[in-house]
Amino acid sequence: MGIIRTFHPIGHGAFYTERHNFKDRTFTVVYDCGSKTLKDIELERKISSTFRKNESIDVLFISHFHEDHINGLDFLKNHCKIKRVVIPLIDEQAKALIKVSNFINGYSNTELIDNPQTYFGEDVSIISIETNPFENINDNGVNNENAEVFTNITGGRKRTFASGTVFVPFNDVEWFFIPFNYKYGDRRTLFEEALRSEELTLSDINTINDICHHKEKIIRAYKAVNGNLNETSMILFSGKRIDDYIHSSNYCRHFSFHQSGCLYMGDINLRQKMIVTNIRNRLKNYWQFIGTLQIPHHGSIYNFDSSILAQNMCCAIFSYGTNNTDGHPSDKVIGDVCANYTCPYLITEEQSSIVIQVS
Repeated sequence: MGIIRTFHPIGHGAFYTERHNFKDRTFTVVYDCGSKTLKDIELERKISSTFRKNESIDVLFISHFHEDHINGLDFLKNHCKIKRVVIPLIDEQAKALIKVSNFINGYSNTELIDNPQTYFGEDVSIISIETNPFENINDNGVNNENAEVFTNITGGRKRTFASGTVFVPFNDVEWFFIPFNYKYGDRRTLFEEALRSEELTLSDINTINDICHHKEKIIRAYKAVNGNLNETSMILFSGKRIDDYIHSSNYCRHFSFHQSGCLYMGDINLRQKMIVTNIRNRLKNYWQFIGTLQIPHHGSIYNFDSSILAQNMCCAIFSYGTNNTDGHPSDKVIGDVCANYTCPYLITEEQSSIVIQVS
């Protein structure tokens, strides 16, 4: 068995791929596909240089629906044959928040948010992951409802699964994909209060037409809470439950081997109460096999908590644009990573910043 994991240089956004070779079977995974830095044509070139026309993608994981994580999907779904998509399950109010945030950032396509089945096509399997319960965890760090139950992600008709479901690509392969859909509502509460001061509610702005009609009021409310309305992010563990090593390289600079497991974090806010503790508990049986950590939200100081770091984590991925105005990545976050003796990999829009892991 072998894997090629690539953290693609797309600037402020996320585009990560895994190509697995299980004996005579291949299995391709994508986690997010979007960029705020690259122009559309540049992002399309990046995708088409990664995948051949009509190449199959076995699973596409989408962490959340902000434009910098999804605006490459229009091209990706037409360029490749996506077999199944795993998305976080969100309610109507969360959808309204995302639409507002995307609209203000210049992205108004809502079809993926409103109807993912129509967006990807009827022949694509859509798998939804429920929001994460903070209970039902036993002493072994396993959700009691799904204890030691492995689900073949390629089979069955079930479309909605619990957060923390352990997926395998094939029944006889012990490589695990474990998504967790975390939801935190403080941003929604603040924004709803700001909307009320403008005599609006979330139900008043459920469509793009509604948002356009109330644009000025919405922008004032958005600025009042300093933006960032994301309240959901689906993280993903991808790896084994035994010692297994992978080699990281950064454009001909080679680094030592480390554990092959990776924890993709999307834009999760690790500063929310109990989230890090919950993640550690839920992944207790896999934690020591995580060698790579994707730092959430482009290295923002407001989304990071150093308690997520572990001694076995040798590689920390920062994806950001060199000309971003948010100060990403935070110097403090980079310092916290280095203090854990973890190597920070700074991935921008420059091709020379690409990171590839091979086992």
